Amino acid sequence: MNTLSTTPRPGRERLALTLAITIAIKCLLLYGLWYACFSHPQTKHMVLPDGQLERHLFSIQPTHK
Repeated sequence: MNTLSTTPRPGRERLALTLAITIAIKCLLLYGLWYACFSHPQTKHMVLPDGQLERHLFSIQPTHK
């Protein structure tokens, strides 16, 4: 008797459908959250000069002991 069957179990199709629907809903919710919170800057003219940004990012901060 061969124990390796090529026919899927009855519950696997339903599980796959449930997982696919759950993942699709999560993706839509994450996109909605991104769109609501992060897709629009507070102002369209928000600019930071390159030199100031470089000094801030690459400066060595003093350590506090």
